[in-house]
Amino acid sequence: MAALLSWETSLLPFRVTILLLAVTMSITVSLFFAVFCFNEIMSQELHKWSHMTKKEVPEWVNTMQNVGISIGRIAHAKHHMAPYDGNYCIVSGVCNEVLDNSGFFRWMEHRVYDINGVEANSWKLDPELKAKTLRG
Repeated sequence: MAALLSWETSLLPFRVTILLLAVTMSITVSLFFAVFCFNEIMSQELHKWSHMTKKEVPEWVNTMQNVGISIGRIAHAKHHMAPYDGNYCIVSGVCNEVLDNSGFFRWMEHRVYDINGVEANSWKLDPELKAKTLRG
């Protein structure tokens, strides 16, 4: 039952709407949405593979991770370690250092909190991170 309530399933109506819009518009719009949806789906696959062992994925996936085309297991694992304050880029990780050092994700968490009052999950695990983020 939990799988039916996952964020992936909750995006299904959005994806169907995008598909319907794409097929009723011009070829340019259709191509844009096709490329967009393909990239969105592949980003989730790349992320999923960073959670799997080398034996669980095809060899070409291991090669992509080894050469840095997609994020590897060790690099992505940093995202799941305290203080949970960085390494949010789940496709290749190339932007992690720049975005982490610039405070971009803290800024985004603060904006989301200001808009709807929802706290980042990392704040629940690390009250100091919450205080630091809200201080700016």
